[in-house]
Amino acid sequence: MPMTVPRESRGATFRARFFLQKAKACKVDERVDFEAYVEATVVFARAVLHRLQGRHRKHPQWKSWWDSLRSNPAVEFFRAQRDWILKDAPPKIGQKVFPPTVGGPDAYVPAVASEFYYFETADIPATVTLERHLSAVEALVAEAEGRFT
Repeated sequence: MPMTVPRESRGATFRARFFLQKAKACKVDERVDFEAYVEATVVFARAVLHRLQGRHRKHPQWKSWWDSLRSNPAVEFFRAQRDWILKDAPPKIGQKVFPPTVGGPDAYVPAVASEFYYFETADIPATVTLERHLSAVEALVAEAEGRFT
């Protein structure tokens, strides 16, 4: 029996969320996968805004609303990260090191790959930053759909 793919699963928001969940689920030994999922999250999160623009750019009030997004931290984060990934190199992401303590049974051993990576500060995992910014972008989409549809 053929399986159909729901239309919404092809949307950029769904894909960004999908890859973010994949990143969150990566174990310590899946750091290569984690990095790939982070990159995919960034690319699809930025695509959310490009696709939104494609649907509404002809609306008379679109340009002023779109221009106002230049100061939005989530929009700027995804723009800068996506541009860097596609044009220059892997994402600008910090990595933490957890050196084993010699003879120390109390040494901390991370359980998931996300504990190694950060965008902002070492105490904020990269997945937390991505989640916060993706939620902000989703709120912008809801706002735009309410205004321009």
